[in-house]
Amino acid sequence: MNHPTVALRITVEDLKTGETSTQEMLEDDYFILTTGRCEVAGIQTYPTKGTHVITVKGQRARRDRLSDGRAS
Repeated sequence: MNHPTVALRITVEDLKTGETSTQEMLEDDYFILTTGRCEVAGIQTYPTKGTHVITVKGQRARRDRLSDGRAS
């Protein structure tokens, strides 16, 4: 039996409070992070295809993005 291996460590920081959180991710997994009004509103799984459809609500088109796509 193959055991999954840790492939990635993600650390996020709340720029307002300075609070940080770290999560280790296993190989062949994913991580979704939302901020502000954004939230994961639904997840549909299709086990036979190995896919998920994830619905995120609350994101709004922003005109004040930096040239590389980051919010200003």
